[in-house]
Amino acid sequence: IIKNYKPNKGFFDLSVKPESLNNIEYAKILRLQNFLVEQNKQSSYLRKFNKPQWEDLKELSGKLQDIIFSNWGESILC
Repeated sequence: IIKNYKPNKGFFDLSVKPESLNNIEYAKILRLQNFLVEQNKQSSYLRKFNKPQWEDLKELSGKLQDIIFSNWGESILC
C-alpha cells in the first residue's frame, strides 16, 4: 500500500509519512483514503439511492480528515 500510493486529485497528498506514525498505521490511513476515493466515484449514485451509506462515508471522511490534521498538521495545506 505504501509503495504503490499515488496522490488523488481532490484529496490530501499523503505521500510523505509523518514520524508520528509507524508503517502499519500509515498504511491503514492510505488504505482508508484510497477506499474513500473509490467510493467518491459513485457519489452521485450513493446520494440518490443509498443515502445511509453516503452519510456513513461523509462521517468516515471527517474522521480521516481529523487523523490527517493530527499527524500532518499544517504541512498538508501547502
